[in-house]
Amino acid sequence: MNADFYIEKLKEMVRDNPDSKLFLTLAEELRKRGESEEALAVIKAGINESPSFVSARLTLGRWNLKDGLWEEAEKEFKHVLEISPGDKFAARYLKDIRAQTGGDRIRRTTERLNKLLEGIKKAFGPDPSGRLTAG
Repeated sequence: MNADFYIEKLKEMVRDNPDSKLFLTLAEELRKRGESEEALAVIKAGINESPSFVSARLTLGRWNLKDGLWEEAEKEFKHVLEISPGDKFAARYLKDIRAQTGGDRIRRTTERLNKLLEGIKKAFGPDPSGRLTAG
């Protein structure tokens, strides 16, 4: 079957039946063809119509991971676990995200705290006890 015909047929089927889960197939085919923006729009619209469709949320979460969108991926996998608490895929992906981003979060938090401490020092002067140090 011609790929263009297949995608057009999927679009037609999704358009004719908005409750259909075929939006996921359409989104995946579009992404395979490099039409990422349209694929993202299709899958988000489909999830909006079918918020408890676990496979679509897992797919969107995986795409977000591949695109380096950690927070968005984490949000999707958390939604999956709310819908299906025993989902092993979502749990594994969340574990991977936390392992990958844990160091970044600690570094960002430390930087924010150091900036806050410097602001306090500027506003109130140095700590006479010497216990509060940035670094």
